[in-house]
Amino acid sequence: MRRVLSSLLACLAGLTVPAAYAVEDGNGLPLLEPGELRVVPSFESCSYYFRPEKGGAFRVEYRAAGETAWLAAHAPVCDQPEKIYKGSLFGLREDAAYQLRVRMENAMEPALASACFRTWSSAPPVAMTVDLSQMPDVSENGIVITGQGAPDGWIKYTAPTGFIVRRAPRANDNQPAAIVLKGARYIILENLAVEGGERHAVLVEDCDSVRILNCDLSGWGRTGVQQFDNTKARGKYMDASGQLINLDGGVQIRRSAGTVVERCYIHDPRGRANSWMFSHPAGPEAVVVDHAKGGTVLRWNDMVGSDEHRWNDVIECNSNSSPEGGFHRDSDIAGNFLAFGNDDGVELEGGGMNVRFTRNKIEGTLCGVSFGPCLVGPQFAIGNLIANPGDEAGLALMFFKNSHRLEQRGKRFIYNNTLHGFGPSAGAFGAYGGGAAVMRNNIFVCNDARQPGDWARAEDFDHDLFWVNRARSPSDKFTAAWRGYGQEKHALAADPRLADPAAGDYRPAAHSPARGRAVEVPGVVPAGTDMGAFFGGIADLPVRPLALTARPAQVNFASGGAAVVSVSLPTDAPASVAFQIRKNNVFDWFDVAPASGTVGPGETLQLTVTTDAARLTGRPLFRGAFLVRTANGLSRPVSVYAKGRFTEDARPATAPNSVYIEAGEAASGAQIDIPEDGTYALLARASLEGDWGQKREFDVSVDGAHATGSVAVTPDYQWNFNQGSERVLWLHSLGPISAGKHRVVVRPSGVEFNIAEYIITDNPSVFFVQDWVLKR
Repeated sequence: MRRVLSSLLACLAGLTVPAAYAVEDGNGLPLLEPGELRVVPSFESCSYYFRPEKGGAFRVEYRAAGETAWLAAHAPVCDQPEKIYKGSLFGLREDAAYQLRVRMENAMEPALASACFRTWSSAPPVAMTVDLSQMPDVSENGIVITGQGAPDGWIKYTAPTGFIVRRAPRANDNQPAAIVLKGARYIILENLAVEGGERHAVLVEDCDSVRILNCDLSGWGRTGVQQFDNTKARGKYMDASGQLINLDGGVQIRRSAGTVVERCYIHDPRGRANSWMFSHPAGPEAVVVDHAKGGTVLRWNDMVGSDEHRWNDVIECNSNSSPEGGFHRDSDIAGNFLAFGNDDGVELEGGGMNVRFTRNKIEGTLCGVSFGPCLVGPQFAIGNLIANPGDEAGLALMFFKNSHRLEQRGKRFIYNNTLHGFGPSAGAFGAYGGGAAVMRNNIFVCNDARQPGDWARAEDFDHDLFWVNRARSPSDKFTAAWRGYGQEKHALAADPRLADPAAGDYRPAAHSPARGRAVEVPGVVPAGTDMGAFFGGIADLPVRPLALTARPAQVNFASGGAAVVSVSLPTDAPASVAFQIRKNNVFDWFDVAPASGTVGPGETLQLTVTTDAARLTGRPLFRGAFLVRTANGLSRPVSVYAKGRFTEDARPATAPNSVYIEAGEAASGAQIDIPEDGTYALLARASLEGDWGQKREFDVSVDGAHATGSVAVTPDYQWNFNQGSERVLWLHSLGPISAGKHRVVVRPSGVEFNIAEYIITDNPSVFFVQDWVLKR
């Protein structure tokens, strides 16, 4: 009781209970005394941790300073560590004072614990400003920052428009990034253009309170040679030192607390990730988070990949099997545009304790949000839009990925998201067991590839809307399957009637069954609002504090031509807004005019998007985006898609040392003539029938010797369009083969393949659909 009274007196005095990241056990979990309440605020959210002195059911309430009414918070979670109740507050105002209290459920007795806190300010006090353009060598060699600011006196590093911080590639570079922050405290990087860096554009390592604001990051990371062998490196890129290329982040955050990346444009890394066509993707990421110490905030950023430079994950977590891995705790990923990766849009893996993923848009990735594993929890995915899923070859798996079985003990809460996409494997939710997920008010427009199993009995899914295979009958069957496992008892099986998905408008139309059908989620979603991501008055995703709008949010071209995008400002806007058009360096196949402009209150300016027909060749589909970007880095992204002229070359001239064998001939033993000594690989041109999830095995021998034994392949990642379509499949490396005649036997053990021919070649890369990337 003494602790409660002192906390209340602190609140009355206007004091702030400080955030703390350090008091933890060996697994990064909070250590609290009985009766202790700890709060950890950020800009618009706050984590809380409470250890009661006695058992019971508890409720958490909060209010802004000066308000009399208490608001219900999202229900706390008590699982691990034992006896610790933990949760998050949402929708707070920046730089504002709040009070939080914990009470016994259904009791009117005084609060068991109470705390005051103030949310973060976007304008911390700056004691010193450093102009990097006045420092020697920064434009060529980058910079290492170890400065020590203070809470009441930050150090800001900036530069005039047009100045670029560069670190060009060099042999045996011992500086891993163009800008390295090592052991720095209370540092701001603002309005910087950064190009280059051996591994990263910006590295934040062992730092406290670093903010990277309105920066343009490009051209970092390693390039390498794609590997075609029989190891897990298959298809990945290897650098000159023999290291596989992965975790090259535009921003790498390592063992640091209070890191903020805001209003940044992260694009055009030097390398690219392989697709699942070969093996697990590896390559560059926009942001990599490794053992963060709490308080990481990524908000209002544009992280735009491309087919030329695909991300692995757009946001990657490292050390996923550790409770302290990835974001670890007390973090917000909000209002970001995450586009064009070969694996996940975001990994929320590792500890995941009060990690919040809210109001983002993910586009063009294999999976949307990966929760596997969530070792501690709770994690939240609220109000996000995932659309146009698919890796570089069009493969889309699931919107929410859940894995690692019983390791993932942490709770996940998935509320009011809109998930829209198709493809042979574009399913709603993938799980391998573990349970502990809660879903409400989501809109799924998907197919029935991901069916529930026994794992679903441990979940808590209800009041979601499913439109499966774009028809009522499969939607009914899909929801019935969930009910068979005790889930989705009140699900809707209906066309959500979204406004205009082809134009990037995923809001429920006036006649949508999702309108007004959301159930209440205390502290998050009021009852009677719309299902899906566009609730609470939200009209644009990703959410940004920007009155400027750009519509349509997506333009599509069947061939060359032009489209119009209207940029508008409401009549009640306080001032005119100036903007520039920004797009990735490789998006040279379309143009936007005018390239800049100013829109006044109540005005609309039209942009004309034109494609270059001469460049729309060599691949089936062109995917890109541009930004209507303001001077402070806030933007409205617009997606651009165009069909290309593409005919697959079954006998590419760039692979002259290739031998083509009919399937029947290979089964009985084919006599082949190898043109030149070299290292050869075995491919198959085939179509797929039957169950996608089964492994197929091939027995391969060269001149009577088993070159590979039985080769197990999982074509789930090879056939990225419809079953029955013919694609090239990687089978195995055959190793060195001398010029001359040889006898080859290839026998598949399954019957699900329709094999047209086998290919033995010393240049396998040119046979895959991704080859158009390597030629540019």
